[in-house]
Amino acid sequence: MTIKFNFRSARYKLPAFIGVLVLASSNLWAQLNVSFVDVGQGDAIYIEFPNGKKALIDGGNSGVLVDNFLKSKGVTRLDFVALTHPHSDHYRGLKKVFEKYQVDNYYDTKAENRDAAGDNNLRELAALEPNCKTHYPKPGEILNWDSKVTVKVFNACWQPVVMHDNDETNNCSLVLRLYYNGNGILLTGDANSEIEGDLLSHFKSGLQSNILKVGHHGSRTSTSDAFLARVRPDYSFISVGINNKYGHPHKETLDRLWNAGSKIYLTTSGTQEITIPAPDKNAPGPGKPIIRINSVVVDQPEEPILPPNLTWDPSELNNISSPALDQLKTEAVAK
Repeated sequence: MTIKFNFRSARYKLPAFIGVLVLASSNLWAQLNVSFVDVGQGDAIYIEFPNGKKALIDGGNSGVLVDNFLKSKGVTRLDFVALTHPHSDHYRGLKKVFEKYQVDNYYDTKAENRDAAGDNNLRELAALEPNCKTHYPKPGEILNWDSKVTVKVFNACWQPVVMHDNDETNNCSLVLRLYYNGNGILLTGDANSEIEGDLLSHFKSGLQSNILKVGHHGSRTSTSDAFLARVRPDYSFISVGINNKYGHPHKETLDRLWNAGSKIYLTTSGTQEITIPAPDKNAPGPGKPIIRINSVVVDQPEEPILPPNLTWDPSELNNISSPALDQLKTEAVAK
């Protein structure tokens, strides 16, 4: 059988076919991808922006886990690396990141954990990184990470403060909100309910986010009912280790999330990934998030894997100072 090739027809069809490929590729490129990486009892959030830039917020307690994840994504350099606050389950993995990857911009608070040296080691690595700029963002600041994605700072200690109390350190957490194609993604670090109350007072309706990274690994000291009523998350992600010694996530937090009508995802099931599709002018509304667990698309979360014992009995938050809020008030008075 002889097959004839119609060059005249192909001459017109080929550019159209290439155009379809280019359009499909550009739509994939225009997505916002956020991964809550399974690093055990800790936090690590990897972000791929529509403009192609890459960010990593925290690195977990082990450099091996976050390094394996980045290698699986083919990452060789990171445009932005951020440390939410100086606790080892957030900063320790970032040391290997600075050792193995080119980092162009480092975002930090000026919270000094008096009982830890590792956070200062990390800051030294950032200072030695070739062509890496260090930034100390302030609440209310918009970060220039992608012109199509609004990245807003809601909480940070940008002036020096020395502390040793865990709650004080948690309350200096860098809190960020990403907004793209009608979707808000609120990343709360380990901020406690005291800071949540401060955010409610200062930022009003700007907190509303259909996707929430639950504060402090699901501790009962975060994620208050009032906070959830303002944020109104449809999807809540908890970065937590199986059978951790703190009893995270606490049942009280899970109850509050369920009562708020949010679906709950835990990294005990593996790395959780969200894709926010590119805007489509023909779509009836904002793009619906696509959620994957270990790269498998899911519609409903699995039942959370709860630790057998809730062993941690945290102290009450009464009368605990808020360094980040104090700095915000000081700047307001100075103006």
